[in-house]
Amino acid sequence: MKFKSTLKQITSEVFSATTLTEGKLIVNNHIGGTGIKDTDKKTILRNVNNINELGKLQYYICNSLLKFEGLGLI
Repeated sequence: MKFKSTLKQITSEVFSATTLTEGKLIVNNHIGGTGIKDTDKKTILRNVNNINELGKLQYYICNSLLKFEGLGLI
């Protein structure tokens, strides 16, 4: 069984967001309702809520997705 990143499901929505608030809301709503480990969930939500620009949020989502796929950047 190949696991799929839960972030892949919302990547296009986050990139379509027009404001940081909208992008954070998309991530928060999605992550809150997933079955991922609580420690990972808390880390993602903490990191997302500390971001202060939409572009940085989109960058974080991309890097997180790449890391899950084993293609993360240093």
